[in-house]
Amino acid sequence: MVHGEFISLSTMETAEKRVTIASSSQRKRKRRKIRRIIRKRRRRNEKLVTAPSSLPNDAIEEIFLRLPVKALIRLKSLSKKWRVAIESLSFAERHLKIAEQHRVVHPKVMVITDEKEPGWTLRPDTDIGFRTFCLESGSTLSFSLINFPQGFFHCTFVSENCDGLFCIHSPQSHSVYVVNPATRWLRQLPPSRFQISMHKFYPTREEWRFTDSLFHLAFVKAAAGYKLVWLYNCENYNADASFPSEGVTKCEVFDFRANTWRYLSCTPSYRIFYNQKPAYANGSVYWLTEPYNARIEVVAFDIQTETFRLLPNIILAIADSDPNHIDMCSLDNHLCMSKREHVTMIQDIWRLKPSEDTWEKIFSIDLISCHSPRTEIRDMFEWSQKDMVKPSTPVAVCKNKKILLSHRCSRGLNPSLAISLNGK
Repeated sequence: MVHGEFISLSTMETAEKRVTIASSSQRKRKRRKIRRIIRKRRRRNEKLVTAPSSLPNDAIEEIFLRLPVKALIRLKSLSKKWRVAIESLSFAERHLKIAEQHRVVHPKVMVITDEKEPGWTLRPDTDIGFRTFCLESGSTLSFSLINFPQGFFHCTFVSENCDGLFCIHSPQSHSVYVVNPATRWLRQLPPSRFQISMHKFYPTREEWRFTDSLFHLAFVKAAAGYKLVWLYNCENYNADASFPSEGVTKCEVFDFRANTWRYLSCTPSYRIFYNQKPAYANGSVYWLTEPYNARIEVVAFDIQTETFRLLPNIILAIADSDPNHIDMCSLDNHLCMSKREHVTMIQDIWRLKPSEDTWEKIFSIDLISCHSPRTEIRDMFEWSQKDMVKPSTPVAVCKNKKILLSHRCSRGLNPSLAISLNGK
């Protein structure tokens, strides 16, 4: 009897398994049927948006090359053929080249801010706004608010633009992001060894104020891809046991393909001036040094060979100055340096020729005639203020002999237009 019950129970289990297998196969057949229906609908929709034979593919691509990035993203969802063309490397390179040529004629400026924009809800420390405006008209072209999941501890540093990409990081946290404001794409990178060392040191708020390390990094494009270059001075609080050959400076380079930071073995023997952002121009990154024998130097880093060198010729008015009175930037892929005269309130701007042996003065700006934007410290920011020894940073040059200046004291990086005098 017991044996008979066991057989009946086994039979029931077998039957249940058969039912389960049958229902599972039915579900699979239904899913396959649904997928076939979806594929047919997609093909039917793609046929509806396929360009007519009267419009060649080359003509369509030429039209796409002149469209903004947001429009291209929408077009990718309409046609598989268009998506393949837009996502190709050759199309991306041609689109970037045309965009750069258009920016020369009609320059745009990206303002990165943590200030609120009308109609937007901003979450402190994790939301950053990217506002693009036309330099000629001053009108806002677009605004994007992007959330960064890992905060910056209210200490944010932003690199210069590199093909529309920006690197945003914080020395007080492990946050390192690369972001494309046009597409809202972002990628979080592993922290640098400098950030890890600083996190272990864990300085107080007061100690942060007197930290002379370099918190600015350079975001550049080499032949093999993009690079992040972080050059900083060796200090007790950023010592690293994995880098035993302690010298005057350290340099970390981020490899996007390997997704890792690596040290460079040969670094400059000059301490880098901490309060100046690096400038990228003509295939090299440039830093100002601290005064050595009452003279400042310019360190150059070749992004292809990854070697450092000193510029052979520095303008005497620059070399003999306090680095706090000097500004360095890139204009039209040329290294530029400027100095503000304390008495005359004239800021002179020099440009380095590609041969790196000759400088030429391109602008002399009367700061008294400049419009003054708001600041965090004062209601009005006076360019001609006597105690404001730091020069303004040239951002871009218009066709109508106007130059866009920005000062680190201006609120939200709000720049001001200044008419150039004696511009060549």
